[in-house]
Amino acid sequence: MAAVALVGPGRAAADDVTERELLLFDEPQVSAAAKHTQPVREAPAAVTVITKDDIRRFGYRTLAEALRSVRGFYGSSDRNYDYIGVRGFLRPSDYNDRILLLINGHTYKDDIYQTAQVGTEFGIDLEAVERIEVVRGPGSALYGGNALFAVINVVTAGAGDRRGVFPLVEAGSFGRKRGQVTAGHVFDNGLELLASGSVLDLDGQRHLFYPEFADPSTNNGVARDSDADRALNFYASARLHNLSLQGGSNWRDKHIPTGAFGANFNDPDTKSVDERSFADLLYTAALAPELALTTRVFYDRYRYQGTYIYGSGTDRTKNQDLALSHWLGSETRAEWTGLRSARLTVGAEYTYHPGAMQENYDLPGAGRILDDNRAFNTWGVYAQEEFAVLSNLTLVGGLRYDRHYNRVDNISPRAAAIWHPSPATTLKLLYGRAFRPPNLFEQYYAYASTGTISLANAKLEPEQIATYEGVLEQELWGRVRGVLAVYHYTVKDLIDQVQVPSTDPDTVVIQYQNVSAARATGAEFELRVPLPLGVMGRASYSLQETRAAGGRLLSNSPKHLGNAGVAFPLPAGLSGAADINVVGPRDTLQGQRLEPAVVANAHVSYATPIPRLGLTADCYNLFDNIYADPGGVEHVQDRIPQDGFSFRVQLHYGF
Repeated sequence: MAAVALVGPGRAAADDVTERELLLFDEPQVSAAAKHTQPVREAPAAVTVITKDDIRRFGYRTLAEALRSVRGFYGSSDRNYDYIGVRGFLRPSDYNDRILLLINGHTYKDDIYQTAQVGTEFGIDLEAVERIEVVRGPGSALYGGNALFAVINVVTAGAGDRRGVFPLVEAGSFGRKRGQVTAGHVFDNGLELLASGSVLDLDGQRHLFYPEFADPSTNNGVARDSDADRALNFYASARLHNLSLQGGSNWRDKHIPTGAFGANFNDPDTKSVDERSFADLLYTAALAPELALTTRVFYDRYRYQGTYIYGSGTDRTKNQDLALSHWLGSETRAEWTGLRSARLTVGAEYTYHPGAMQENYDLPGAGRILDDNRAFNTWGVYAQEEFAVLSNLTLVGGLRYDRHYNRVDNISPRAAAIWHPSPATTLKLLYGRAFRPPNLFEQYYAYASTGTISLANAKLEPEQIATYEGVLEQELWGRVRGVLAVYHYTVKDLIDQVQVPSTDPDTVVIQYQNVSAARATGAEFELRVPLPLGVMGRASYSLQETRAAGGRLLSNSPKHLGNAGVAFPLPAGLSGAADINVVGPRDTLQGQRLEPAVVANAHVSYATPIPRLGLTADCYNLFDNIYADPGGVEHVQDRIPQDGFSFRVQLHYGF
């Protein structure tokens, strides 16, 4: 009867199991939508759950690849970082700071750029992930800043799910070499330990051609050996009764082939290095049968170093762009279920940032171009009530107050009505507001160089979004499930970098300002179809239109998105899967119209006759389609071509 206890907001009776409740036994669970575990159809949001089986079947190599399979999501890459767009919104040079990334509920962003890192810099091996919860819509009513378009909670596996030692090795295109191991053990006293680590060595494309640099002085537009990617990941968790500890550390070194920020083209020494570490201690206690308390304390550290090469010969300069920060904090929340029909959640969190440093200087050189170091704190309080008005109708209301380092107050509400007119049908009406505070880079990154001056702007206001959404979730025939969602959102006070008047005609002056707004209307449809003989299929389509305040279409905003996938067993210990992702035409910053990006992938797994030894082969961009993503303001290129056909072979074992 455990699943029944998850149905209502309060205590559920152990008898009278309804048909709807029986359906929930097969329903994916989500914890990020309301800060407690519940079936997806009970959550006050449109939710998708990517399972560990999805990750394995479809060969996702990064979190970004997994998220691109989700309806309404799409991606972009500048060959340095991966970026995720949601429902038609992904600004060029975006820092992924309009989605909020969590690791088992721990906020996983830095405090300088507010970045959600989703590429090889993510830091946690997907082999150690149990599921990825994607909660669409504003999430600031529970989580505070940055949750404008989605909250993404990566739930790692417990030791009970990964008992033993599971090493793997893999090789693939572009000189890809990777080793990874996951190990888990449960002791007799109940202590659970899990650890995961990996090493990635990727040479990248040996030759990349950019026509914008097609000149003998820049190697005729060919970047040679400038695309390498190296990464080290480590993650561990421990759990004993009501106490759990998790932490991780990672390092990523990525060479940049595009000549970004005016750096020398075809210079392999231009690169970015990201380092991230964190620790999170969580304690849960039942103070009374109807009252539960959860407390967490955490520590995080982030370091970025960008090396950009300028000039040649005796004038050759290594520009060093540095960011270093660390922060610590705590969150406490209480849940009261004293009424059968209600669940009340209240909480507070506080974070202290003793040092957030940004520096920029040249080697060789004297002095600092930029030297900014700040200490600050942030805090917030929130409350949410879930009330079952009827046995098949639940109302949800929430409110959060935040105070950030710029002393700007933010109030974020949410409201939801969840109605089950029949056991197989769920209707959701959703409303929410969220905000993104300006990050320290936008506020305080100021410098002066020959021909360019960047001004700080401490008076930036937070971006604000309001979203209205309706969702229909329908159990069709058999176990076929369909989802239809319609939505409308408006964003105001968007922060963009603009050129401001200059007294010197030979000098360009730029500054981040609140200068724009946007609105979007869209619809999404998805089917998940279990077929006979162990075949599983999914397909989704999204239609949206996103416009700026003046009526023009936003750049990097496709009107059409589609993806589909199918997984199936094969004879002789084999299994297969195939998926396709379609991103419709998009406009670049310079107004160029990109062709649709159509990428198909194929995957085969083989359970060898040797027990616990397996082999997988994955082909990406199977038909070698040519496509490109939009460039950012830091690029000469208006369009950045992406990889053609590539493959990966993986050998894995368990003992």
